[in-house]
Amino acid sequence: MKGLISSALCIFCIFASIEVFAQTDLSIRGSNKLYPIALPRLCLQGGSDDIAREIVETITKSLDVSGYFEVLNSNSFIETSGNCTVKEGFAYSDWSVIGAEGLVKGVITSEGRGFRAQLYLHDVPKQRAVLGKEYAGDATFARKIGQKFANEIMKFFTGIPGVFGSQIVFSSKIGRFKELFIMDMDGSNVRQLTQDRGLALSAAWHPDGKKILYTSYRNRVPDLFRFDLSRGSFAQLSRGIALELGAEYSSDGGEVLMSRTADGESDIILASSEGTIIKSLTSRNGAIDVSPSWSPDNRKLAFCSNRGGGPQIYTMNSDGSGIKRISYVTSDYCTSPAWSPLGDKIAFVCRADRGFQLFVSNADGSKSMQLSSTGSSEDPTWAPNGQYLAYASNFGWGGRYQIAIMRPDGTGVRQLTFRQFDDTQPAWGPVPVDSRIN
Repeated sequence: MKGLISSALCIFCIFASIEVFAQTDLSIRGSNKLYPIALPRLCLQGGSDDIAREIVETITKSLDVSGYFEVLNSNSFIETSGNCTVKEGFAYSDWSVIGAEGLVKGVITSEGRGFRAQLYLHDVPKQRAVLGKEYAGDATFARKIGQKFANEIMKFFTGIPGVFGSQIVFSSKIGRFKELFIMDMDGSNVRQLTQDRGLALSAAWHPDGKKILYTSYRNRVPDLFRFDLSRGSFAQLSRGIALELGAEYSSDGGEVLMSRTADGESDIILASSEGTIIKSLTSRNGAIDVSPSWSPDNRKLAFCSNRGGGPQIYTMNSDGSGIKRISYVTSDYCTSPAWSPLGDKIAFVCRADRGFQLFVSNADGSKSMQLSSTGSSEDPTWAPNGQYLAYASNFGWGGRYQIAIMRPDGTGVRQLTFRQFDDTQPAWGPVPVDSRIN
């Protein structure tokens, strides 16, 4: 399980600017126009070609899944593969003639038991390097280098922080059980986390990206557990017959929101990070209150309640006051709210178009918009930059649910999992921060 976290680096990691140039005047484009970018083979000066290839493949897949870039086919490249003129002195015309606006070039050099990578991003129309970064580590660090530089490219071209390197946890059915799985945000590197042989549900990330809360029936009753990714171990936080679901950490990790069902009634509960109940935020009035979601500043929360009849989305202050319905769409059944990390939007699910569909609205309920319309799409979770939603969908095929992502305007749909099982309840984790990488 220790291999689950990329912090186990064998030699060293350095993330230092070689040179950062003035940004161009490029701006975010419409959803149908992509940035054409070329990623030729990196120059290899000693070491393994596998490292150079993995870096390019990782950048390529990251930019492709982002929905903002068109990665040009290498068969169209004119320049000799692996050219070692990477910063200046090469022919920009070889790249402009094939329509490239961005160009990534770099050199991989052997260094001790590891390697050093110098990567450059070029603005082809302006014929200059606009970004340079240097990284070092052992062979296991190649994928992380690709993700880091892909984030740099994303930020330069769009102004949006990249989320490459973040991970998504989801629940998947194995026979009659459900276990937690984890994957990189581009759908690669899928691996199983839990071996509970029960139902492992409703995962939520700690802000530090190293722990996950979830509900498990491993003891044949529903309890709250915390899974430690670095150790591959778990700790039980609650005991009893009450059902604790939808747990979510506060932004500092000090408190937890969850719904707790006992005696036929569900309420929103505030608890400590160790699962000790602090107080109930909703009164025991016969209503079913579930699926709480913090606002980014923890001053408010969204939740689902049937207090007005059918289930709808409500918000309230973090002390339980100021309850207000915010879902006003043509549906009598709405659930699963997820508050954007930017604070401005809330995504949720409503019954519509002969299934369940994704919706998004402003945090006050205004300007609601339906994002999906085919089959059933459920369980929205936001990317840490607020620019994507991950969700579970059967894509209208009537088959297995798979995990996909889209932009919050419904465009840029990318299916991430293609498995033989139902993959549901995704939870998108933070972009990892390593003290050795700036």
